[in-house]
Amino acid sequence: MTDRTTLLALAAAALLVVVAALGGLVAGGMVARPSPSPTPAVPTPLRTSALGDDEIFVQPLSAGCATSEAVWVVSNGGGIGRFDGQRWSLVDRTLRSLSSAVCVRDFMLAVGGAGRIVTANDTQRTVRVDTAQLEDLNAVAALLDGALAAGARGTVLRQVPAGWAEYAKGLTEDFYGVAAFSPTSAWVVGAGGVTYRLEERGWLPVASGVDQTLRAVAGASVGEVVAAGDGGTILRFDGSWKRVDSGFTGTFRAVARAAGRTWVAGDAGAVYIVTAAGAERRAIGTSCTLRGIFPRGDEVWFVGSDGPFAGVWRLAGERVDRWGLC
Repeated sequence: MTDRTTLLALAAAALLVVVAALGGLVAGGMVARPSPSPTPAVPTPLRTSALGDDEIFVQPLSAGCATSEAVWVVSNGGGIGRFDGQRWSLVDRTLRSLSSAVCVRDFMLAVGGAGRIVTANDTQRTVRVDTAQLEDLNAVAALLDGALAAGARGTVLRQVPAGWAEYAKGLTEDFYGVAAFSPTSAWVVGAGGVTYRLEERGWLPVASGVDQTLRAVAGASVGEVVAAGDGGTILRFDGSWKRVDSGFTGTFRAVARAAGRTWVAGDAGAVYIVTAAGAERRAIGTSCTLRGIFPRGDEVWFVGSDGPFAGVWRLAGERVDRWGLC
């Protein structure tokens, strides 16, 4: 009996030694595992808690931009949101169909269905709604003295001190993207691969070489722009339009110039940086449909939504922050 008791005691003591040793290895982060094969690094978005999440991120977010004070997001069939760096707020709950937004200094300007134009004053905290005409407005870009908007049935409008004025005649195609560099230097792109370049003599058609709908355009200058759209189409203009192969076959929905680069984004979380050498994939850790891109300083921001779920992503260097449910 004594021998059996002694053996049990020794076994128990040995087990305690093993457990203690393993505990020390776990605490020191030294548990041995097979070495995994190297895999490409994909940033994991950091979910950032902020008051207002439950309200703002059940909106079908479609676009955004940054004023000097805050980040604004708009929705296509929902309200308008604002982020002050600490808190997301649904500042306007009115259901509106807004498809594009641009910020200039302390103003956010968004356009949408039936010629609707919404202006938010970030200093006075006011929201004003205007209707410039009846055709849908699908895109807006900033000018030094206002903005340029484009939409259905060849609509191009320019913001002037007295309001909004027609800025193109004789155009009939549906436009979905606009890039503006001056009152006499701009691009519009749209259905069937149509592209027009604005020069001093007017809007001139430029053959794109594709028939897929182009949904967005942006660039560093009027002579160096990128357009993108259906079927994974990416075009780069540097004297003529040239197709850029990315291997992506979904729809690109946004193009923007941010952090010194031209970005395109679209379905299934697809994000690419477009250069003269081609298109480089950049993962931001989401499969959500990305509908808008905009700069804020050296940061690149993305807006996306699928059904009732929406999200916002901030890319700062290699770090990705995420807010929302998408």
